[in-house]
Amino acid sequence: MNNPYRYTLRLAIDKNVYDADKKQKLIDFIKEAHISDVAFFLNQEELSDTHITLDKAQELINDVNEISQPLKELGITVSLNPWTTLNHSDRGIPIKPELDIKPMVNYQGIKSLSMACPGYAGWADYISDIYAIWASIHPNELWLEDDFRHYKNAPFALGCFCEDHMKQYNDILGTDLSREDFVQRMFTGGENKYRNAYLKVARAEILHVAHMIEQRVHEVSPTTTLGLMSSWPEVHALEGRDWQKLLDELSGENTPAVSRPHLPAYNEVSPQQYARDFEKYTVATRTEIGANHKIYPEMESFLYSPYAKSNKFTQFQLDTTSLVHANGVLLNMFSMMGDGINTTYRYASLLKSDKEYLDFLNANGIDIEHRSGVIVPMNQDVAQTKIDTEGTLEGLMASQTQWLELLSTMGIATKPLNYLDQEIKNKCVAITGNFLNTLSDEQIQAIFTRNFILLDGDAVVILNQRNLLKLINATSIEVLKNRSGQQSFEQFDGESISGINNPRLTMLTHTGDYVKIKYHPSVKVHSSAYDRLENKLGPATVSGDKFYCLPMMDSPKYGWQAQYTDIREGDLKHFFEEQLSVPHLVNMYNCKMVIDDNQSEMIISNWSIDDVDGINFFLKDRNVRKVSLTYRDSNNQMQNEVLEVSLDAAGIYHVDFTVKELAVIHIKFLE
Repeated sequence: MNNPYRYTLRLAIDKNVYDADKKQKLIDFIKEAHISDVAFFLNQEELSDTHITLDKAQELINDVNEISQPLKELGITVSLNPWTTLNHSDRGIPIKPELDIKPMVNYQGIKSLSMACPGYAGWADYISDIYAIWASIHPNELWLEDDFRHYKNAPFALGCFCEDHMKQYNDILGTDLSREDFVQRMFTGGENKYRNAYLKVARAEILHVAHMIEQRVHEVSPTTTLGLMSSWPEVHALEGRDWQKLLDELSGENTPAVSRPHLPAYNEVSPQQYARDFEKYTVATRTEIGANHKIYPEMESFLYSPYAKSNKFTQFQLDTTSLVHANGVLLNMFSMMGDGINTTYRYASLLKSDKEYLDFLNANGIDIEHRSGVIVPMNQDVAQTKIDTEGTLEGLMASQTQWLELLSTMGIATKPLNYLDQEIKNKCVAITGNFLNTLSDEQIQAIFTRNFILLDGDAVVILNQRNLLKLINATSIEVLKNRSGQQSFEQFDGESISGINNPRLTMLTHTGDYVKIKYHPSVKVHSSAYDRLENKLGPATVSGDKFYCLPMMDSPKYGWQAQYTDIREGDLKHFFEEQLSVPHLVNMYNCKMVIDDNQSEMIISNWSIDDVDGINFFLKDRNVRKVSLTYRDSNNQMQNEVLEVSLDAAGIYHVDFTVKELAVIHIKFLE
């Protein structure tokens, strides 16, 4: 296989308890599970002594070097996963007085016990020196943990607002504000100079330290690849993270940095929920990173064992990394206290049985940049312009993935886009208010006039604020708050969807506010808003020649939960089939489609525990007669079949094949 999918085992060791039995179990596991790389934790979790001395670091790295020799003899590469850069959270252990590290201060003025101030020169020197020690054994990869950021675990949250940082912010602004006054202004409204001062400093100091680490590491070990671990894109946006610049700073001359996106299910959740979270976190992170850096998503089972998640769900997580064309996976499957391999979990047989298929998916993957479908743009600078009427920290967390989550879960092909002011022309583009607010008036007018736009209620509010309602043939709006005694449901008058005449969709529960819009007569009204007494309040979903508007705002608590119904799906897909050439699946609940821009192959995944009887898909201007299907059978063996394709009068293709629960299937079109 030209492109093998790499298994990296993240492993905790404690030399004090690393006996002959643990050593043999590790070697046996590596052989059976086809592990290619072992990333040893250093100073991790329960064994963490927060920021350790350089002497202690040397002791730990000597232990790893000794323990890893038998693995190297097997041809296994050895990587390192230090668990502390800034530190994740306070755990009752203070910073050691002999270390020149200043504690972080959060936005409320609370001084951390053990988390480092990211702008302090003493810490920057310390962390680059300790990474040079880690590099001394020439690891394959050397990772920066997800604590390499300003936003910390609750309840601490956002830093740093120490005296030195406050001086930097005030120097930029030409002010003499207290921390309280600065934070209040930073949290208020949309884009403002106070928030921009914080974001500017936060971005610059992280890039600076990344550069220092890269220089020291590659001075010691030029062949070592640095890796960046990350969690939620909207959290990283709070500190102005420049994803591509950060990875570039961590890259050596011949060693481009790699990335570990978060797979958002440390414990097993419903696959339907995972379907949405996967887009919100994993797909969004891969989009921001770009195509120049390999990715190895994180598969973690916490607190470990099949009590955390079933092996079948774990296998599904591995298979669905193909949807972001991952190069491999980091496996955090065992205790971080040094217990070693627990054979009762049966992970070795799981990994062994899935390896051939993962190799195939990697070799035949579809990059996000080469997808076809609805373009969903996102901007890493979204926190600059997030509008928050409450003036809270949480109000700065700006989601841009509502459409991405909804459309993909409904089986509609999507193409997420890292927006860097590139021209988008003659496409179908789905935008949220948070993304739209990052654009200038000129950019907004260009994207609306050159494309077909799907937009939400938050985007309509931005158009109104910019005096651009004419772009959707509207004249005025009124925001009706949720649970205000007004809107109760949305009704598609005169329509039949899923066999229901005049179907309804809630506007009351698990949803945001309704934007009542006054349009010119030229729009087509798909549905109308009604109150509980069945009085019509105004138009709900509408479309025009260049847009489709779903006038619901994002709910801080529920997001778009109310939109996940076959009624919304039916209206969208009918519109796509009548008006647009967007590829999508038909009558395949909870199945996703990823299709390449040449529409020559696709990957279908079933994000439920129900089997789906038949593959049905819509493609316009195609002539598909046969398909080659590659999949795992019930015995976890990779199979390939060539099957006939039928086309019905409605233009829907059908393949007589059952998509099993939690299955991922690769399909190549044969003319």
